[in-house]
Amino acid sequence: MSEENNSNQEHGDNKPGKKKSPENFPIQEYRLVPADHGHEGYEEDEIDLIELAKTIWDNRKVIYRFVAVGVVLGVLVALLSPKEYVSDATLMPEYSTESMGGGSASSLLQQYGGLIGLSGGTYNSASNAIRVDLYPKIVQSLSFQDKLARQEFYFPDYDTTASIYEYYLEIMSPGVFGYVMQYTVGLPGTIIRAFKAEGETFSTGVSNEDEIVELTKLEMEVIDDLRSRVSASLDEESGVVTVRAQMSDPKLAASVAKYTIDELTEYLVEYRTEKVIRDLEFIEEQLNDARERFREAQLELADFDDSNQGNLTARAQTERQRLQSEYDIAFNLYNTLTQQYEEAKLKVQEETPVFKVLQPVQVPVNDETSGAMVLIVFVMLSGIASIGWIFIRQFLANNPFSSKE
Repeated sequence: MSEENNSNQEHGDNKPGKKKSPENFPIQEYRLVPADHGHEGYEEDEIDLIELAKTIWDNRKVIYRFVAVGVVLGVLVALLSPKEYVSDATLMPEYSTESMGGGSASSLLQQYGGLIGLSGGTYNSASNAIRVDLYPKIVQSLSFQDKLARQEFYFPDYDTTASIYEYYLEIMSPGVFGYVMQYTVGLPGTIIRAFKAEGETFSTGVSNEDEIVELTKLEMEVIDDLRSRVSASLDEESGVVTVRAQMSDPKLAASVAKYTIDELTEYLVEYRTEKVIRDLEFIEEQLNDARERFREAQLELADFDDSNQGNLTARAQTERQRLQSEYDIAFNLYNTLTQQYEEAKLKVQEETPVFKVLQPVQVPVNDETSGAMVLIVFVMLSGIASIGWIFIRQFLANNPFSSKE
């Protein structure tokens, strides 16, 4: 009975709705674990800055050797490398030629054309100047660079005048480092170019008839080098275009920069005025024909009046009316074409862009390949290389795989 009562009592304690006494809750154990517990294995991977500095200091002689070699190489490169000079100029191009006010030529024609017998005109320039962000692409274009490479310049180092193609392919000597690179690392390319260059002449360049470019491989190499030397850049904030030329002589760099500016402005003027100039030439031809027709009609009418004075027959009156009609048609046509011709000349004037030179081309004084800068670069590279070699050697020494071998 006692066992049954005990079992019933146990089952009765598990009935739902009955509160459990505190003695029935299981005992929970909480343990406080240190924050760095379990990270003992990572202590070996942590970088010890003191140990790192000590390793570098212990191997300072290696760093001295590397830096000494870097100083020698830097001095040699600074003394033997060819000088490079950069000449640049800045332009402020015209962004738009739209008639925004009453001061333009077309607006003056509209206001005062009637006083001189011309119509008010219907021309309003709706075209914008060529996008300024395309200026660098124009300078880098193949046709532009090819025209620049065919232009003759004076090369003071050789006291001769030649094109850039002739200078690079026939006149220029590569220098000490150029010969070293040409007959060591670049020996295979030198041999290949020697075989291909036999019997190879300069190409015709850009054909104006079909706009096909025909260049040799050597000429393309010259243009690739020229593109890195002659360029144009745009300052998006101010809208100023900078033309830059880098050459081996300061006066040559200035001459190339000046020619680039002239060709760029000429290209843009031709681009903007090509259509209106063709319209002007067409109207001028039509105007000349209309002038001759008007003069002939005028003379025929005058001759008829002189030969038929006092003749009032119906046939004579009909003939005179016909001549008068031809005269009126010729005069109206001549007058209309004269007005259109004047308007076309104003179109050419308005479509011609204006470029303001903010900073003119200047002959550079200092070269870009400064000896001090070259020496600093070589010293820094040698120092970085020495530190890298120290840790690589230490890693190989502590590597278990290398010790087993």
